[in-house]
Amino acid sequence: MKASHRYRNIALYASLLTAIYLLLRLSVPSPLFDRPTSTVVLSADGSLLSARIADDGQWRFAPSDSIPDKFSKCLIAFEDKRFYHHLGVDFIAICRALSHNIKSHCVVEGGSTITMQIARMSRGNQSRTIWQKIIEAFTAVGIELKYSKDEILAIYTSNAPFGGNVVGLEAAAWRYFGRPSSLLSWAECATLAVLPNAPSLINVGRNRSELQRKRDRLLKSLCDNGIISHEEYSLSLLEALPEKPYPLEDIAPHLLDRITKENKGKTVISTIDISLQKRLQNLADIYSDRYRSNHIENIAILVAEVNSGNVLAYIGNSTLPSNARNVDMVSAERSTGSLLKPFLYAAMLTDGEISPNMLIQDTPLNINGFAPRNYSHTFYGAVNADEAIRRSLNVPLVRMLSTHGIGRFMDNLKDMGMNTLHFSGDHYGASLILGGAEGSLYNMLGMYASMARLLIGYSANNYRVNPNDVHPLVYSSSLPFDEPYNHSSLSISPSAIWYTLEAMSGLDRPEEESEWWHFSSMKRVAWKTGTSYGGRDAWAMGVTPDYAVGVWVGNANGEGRAGMTGVGFAAPVMFDTFSALSSSDWFVEPLEDTDPLVVCRKSGCRASQCCEFRDTLNAPRSTISSPLCGYCRLVHLSADEKWQVNSNCESVANMVTRPWFVLPPSMEYYFKKYHASYRGLPPMRADCDGAHHNTIDIIYPENNQVLVIPKGFSGEYEQVICHAATSKQNDILYWHLDDTYIGQTDIEHKVAILPTEGQHILTIVSQSGNEKSISFEVK
Repeated sequence: MKASHRYRNIALYASLLTAIYLLLRLSVPSPLFDRPTSTVVLSADGSLLSARIADDGQWRFAPSDSIPDKFSKCLIAFEDKRFYHHLGVDFIAICRALSHNIKSHCVVEGGSTITMQIARMSRGNQSRTIWQKIIEAFTAVGIELKYSKDEILAIYTSNAPFGGNVVGLEAAAWRYFGRPSSLLSWAECATLAVLPNAPSLINVGRNRSELQRKRDRLLKSLCDNGIISHEEYSLSLLEALPEKPYPLEDIAPHLLDRITKENKGKTVISTIDISLQKRLQNLADIYSDRYRSNHIENIAILVAEVNSGNVLAYIGNSTLPSNARNVDMVSAERSTGSLLKPFLYAAMLTDGEISPNMLIQDTPLNINGFAPRNYSHTFYGAVNADEAIRRSLNVPLVRMLSTHGIGRFMDNLKDMGMNTLHFSGDHYGASLILGGAEGSLYNMLGMYASMARLLIGYSANNYRVNPNDVHPLVYSSSLPFDEPYNHSSLSISPSAIWYTLEAMSGLDRPEEESEWWHFSSMKRVAWKTGTSYGGRDAWAMGVTPDYAVGVWVGNANGEGRAGMTGVGFAAPVMFDTFSALSSSDWFVEPLEDTDPLVVCRKSGCRASQCCEFRDTLNAPRSTISSPLCGYCRLVHLSADEKWQVNSNCESVANMVTRPWFVLPPSMEYYFKKYHASYRGLPPMRADCDGAHHNTIDIIYPENNQVLVIPKGFSGEYEQVICHAATSKQNDILYWHLDDTYIGQTDIEHKVAILPTEGQHILTIVSQSGNEKSISFEVK
């Protein structure tokens, strides 16, 4: 019976202790502190880039899981010597404090442990009454039962007051010493360890001697207990106290804004190189100051590593005073100008729709009222595809887009990570390739970096394309990508990328835009510029095997400036940025992704049997199905080769058959102006009949075009200038609108008409007997 009674008592005591244990644990609020924290951005090496004060006006950094060993030893030595040996309440310290206070007839010492101070802070720093002390003691025991000693130290360190509006060790370290707590000296740690006990001591000009006395006494205690050496103690005494709080760094304010939107109150370690960030912010301010004379206020620079996608510099805007300097132009969506052209070139190479330098028609074009023009306001008849990319010619690229398809191209862009295509292909139309869509500097540079990364990764991945090489830029390894990419149909080949970057590395840019030859002495860079309609946005994108650099220049409010172009305003900033980066070798040609392709030297197309001059190049495999050359054909000439002849007027034995490069009349009309070596076909000999080749092209209007005729200043409808070209020199053209003769032309084949609303037929008959007709509609 006695044994049974004893067991029941043990069980009762165990239940009682369990209940007390659970009561104490459950009485501790979770979390202990639910207060707003500052958003903090650190550089890759741990330096402070920018910070934003918490919503309650306190500099309170996000809680840390650990604290520096120096500070923890200083704190325990000053606040709670038996910290690791009690359960939240130190009865020895309480008795000692009571004794000293009674002898002094006032409160000269406290007996609170670190854990009890946490309990007091978590309850809003209630008045120091005996009843409150009892509550704090019970709460402290609960905290000890719930958290480890290291966790308790971390909680205290993150929430203790350090004077003014500074809360927590990390905020105090940056505010008072300008560096992280992990780099503080013994004297600095001792200074901060004594502050929570009397945070007002840090105020400049108040109680400085008392602060130093407390610090030095703590250092003496550390020395006496063998924690620091006598030499460390002596040197620590020589260190001065902080004079005043440091203003926290604001080196990357726009990146801070970006992080605050989705990660408010967190401390984020970024990928930013703080030294490069400072240099490029200064560069942006220099150029911004220079451009202000032209009323251009804003500028943004973004630099990333190609291999990792890590952002090394994030300059969201100039820091010079302006109404919009707080606007982050790295993330702002703006008209892309010509930035998408290289992706179209690469996509068409990948699909075998073009060969690298095949001729693309460059003559007047009108698509449902959309009439693109080249920057030079002229046409070249025909240009090589790579030259069209390098010189950013609008008309050839619109023709290429029409061949490839707008919807298909939008899928290509989405595969490469473009996440700003918010509308359908019908909304953008052919203007998509000329800036009809919007994109951000962050997104655009990410696409260029991914293109370069795909090419580099091809060799590193045993000559296989890794779709995961296409990903957004990363400004913090601890945060997820902006938006996961769907790589269900990655449609770009390494060899197509290589040809694209080769075309972009040339320096032949539109002369009217800027003195681009000033860049010729720079390191080799694949670069592309863009200018949006009305001079609202100037872009420059450049990539090397190591780095991707993007620059935007303009006004955040959308105000355009005459003469502002990508080459003239953004490219100089981009090249100066590359000057701050180390150089490397060029991209390696991915020969494993190519096959020999025989091309016509004159047209750049896949060579046909009629091509006299041929070249062989390593081209993307798909180009084996690219169009055959349709410009070279066999012609029959007289023995002296001055005339074209046929069997109706010359015996076959006397004919000379030659391959000849022949452009259609509309292309030839412009092409021969810029190519003195171009030789048109010899004329047909007068006695030869029955062999009339079409020698007429109507340049404007185009067949089935819809014309919307505007009114002039006089209020009358303006005339339409019709334009034709003929490959026969001095040929006379006779013009007819519907069934009405309207005149003839001999040298410059242009006539003015004023058609009525409705459907019309324009017919041209040449003196040599050729005829051409098109229909058009007037609204």
